[in-house]
Amino acid sequence: MSGLPTVSVIIPSHNCLTWLPRAIASAGPRRDIEIIVLDDASTDGTAQWLEYLADEDDRVVLLAGQGLGPSKARNRAIKIARGKYLAFLDADDIWYPGKLTAQLGVHEAWPEVGFSFTDYRHVTETGDDFGNCFEYWSSFRRRVGRNTAPFPLGGDALAVLFAENVVGTSTVMARTDLVRSLGGFSEDMPSAEDWDLWLRLARRAPVMCIPDVMADYTIHRAGSITSKLRTRLLATRMIGARHQDAVRQISASAVRTFMSRMMEADAEIAAQAGEPWGNLGCRVAAFAWAPSGRGAREIVHAACRVAVSRRSAGVAAEHGAAALPVEAPG
Repeated sequence: MSGLPTVSVIIPSHNCLTWLPRAIASAGPRRDIEIIVLDDASTDGTAQWLEYLADEDDRVVLLAGQGLGPSKARNRAIKIARGKYLAFLDADDIWYPGKLTAQLGVHEAWPEVGFSFTDYRHVTETGDDFGNCFEYWSSFRRRVGRNTAPFPLGGDALAVLFAENVVGTSTVMARTDLVRSLGGFSEDMPSAEDWDLWLRLARRAPVMCIPDVMADYTIHRAGSITSKLRTRLLATRMIGARHQDAVRQISASAVRTFMSRMMEADAEIAAQAGEPWGNLGCRVAAFAWAPSGRGAREIVHAACRVAVSRRSAGVAAEHGAAALPVEAPG
């Protein structure tokens, strides 16, 4: 590759050799990009495969880390990136053909834009389709409306992205200079550091949305455990504390939607812990913060779980009573 790249593609990877080749391949054949891959102490042969790839493809730049984690790994790559723009790609995700071209067109037409993002699909490791991101978030779905072309989020971008976290990391293209000026990804966050960066970027520069699905996000169902949910909830509350005062000045309803999401997460934790009453209480609180049809349906489902739990407890009590010894009459 001759000259400076236009885009620096940043891929942190830890034991993702199963998916990494297809992720890199999805970046396409463009010659005006560099592909910075940080192998974060993988033990699955990633380092050896990357060395072979770098010999074959002069766009590939290799970095190595020892248990850095995603934030520090991405920040290491950001420091050496030579492109005017950064494009983030997780090692187990893929881009669709034309994604980079579409986003470059947006940034070249609107150079003041801080970052752009696209819609994406949730897919399992076996290829099951769990739907598009924008379809899930009701308010943002209405914001997109009938837009088929890229559109700016407008002056309330911060509030929109605070209320509903619709930005997938593997869909983002951002100005390198702006990301560096903000210090990159927060390294003190236990999770959700990507969302925090998008909010900080939205406070500094316009945001553009491309409503097309241009990436696949891989869902690892086995990893959906309560401990990870608790960690993400803690990080989300930290982010809320950082940004909600600024958001409230733009939209009080966005803060209410955020609080509703927090209660929904608490409800999910209670459900996974086998606490039906806790689940129901949190669902009711979530609905109180931001009423919605989906919230009402969740309350009904939670109430049904409480009913089943009470019925099961009653049956267990009857069986326990039947098992008690009966005294003979004196």
